[in-house]
Amino acid sequence: MAGTVQRHAGTAVMLRLFFVAGWRSHLALFRWLRPSAFIPTVLGVPVVQLLWFVHLGRYLGTYPTEYYVVGNALNACAMAGLFAPAMSIQGERLSSTLNAVLATPANRAMMFGGRIGPAVLTGALTSAVMLALGTALGWLRIPFATLPQLALAVLVTALSCSACGLLLGAIGLRTREATFLANVVLYSMLLLCGVNIPLSRLPDWLAAIGTMMPMSQGIEAARRALSQTGGVPGLLGWELLKAAVLVLMALAMLRVLEQISRARAALDDA
Repeated sequence: MAGTVQRHAGTAVMLRLFFVAGWRSHLALFRWLRPSAFIPTVLGVPVVQLLWFVHLGRYLGTYPTEYYVVGNALNACAMAGLFAPAMSIQGERLSSTLNAVLATPANRAMMFGGRIGPAVLTGALTSAVMLALGTALGWLRIPFATLPQLALAVLVTALSCSACGLLLGAIGLRTREATFLANVVLYSMLLLCGVNIPLSRLPDWLAAIGTMMPMSQGIEAARRALSQTGGVPGLLGWELLKAAVLVLMALAMLRVLEQISRARAALDDA
């Protein structure tokens, strides 16, 4: 009985660490922004991107308007997903608080893994706003029956992007290039993950890269959910698998780079 109580208490502590540490880190990163600055930062670029590619696609007449709306709407979650976890981890080092964070006996996986939670929610909300905008402008029709699968596709895509951001943040534990890498990955995803150009139209080697990157199966799942053509669970399963692999890689890299930094006394070397 006592052992069961201790296990439940330990689980509660781990969950609290996961959610509280992630939320506090998110606040530390964005609390200084007023809503008048935060909202344009999160929504401004995705709105402009959506309008630009929809009008370009309609002018060229290559694919239906819905194709560009869905692709760019789901791509909108990449900005929050990539930059928030990466900047929150690298920010500990740049603000000279990393020593204090790593001196705690807290579980590293829970402490750093929780930082993707707010990014997932922010990214999913951004994509939902973009889908709503496309619907309001008459570019997209979302049947009510497709909402559950579409919402799941948005959440899984946001999770996959945030997992990639956690990996970039792990790299930022020892380098200054996390933000630069996040930009490179963001625009690579825009080009290679089927946002505006189908993977089948890319050279084979680029299509292979795009298939392995976050988001590609999530976008395809959202399109199939709206067209009700099936295959959504399988696509989302692959996207979840990519997210899990990215999280495990990030946590392993955080552990290895922490040990290297300790050995070289370079934890707060900015």
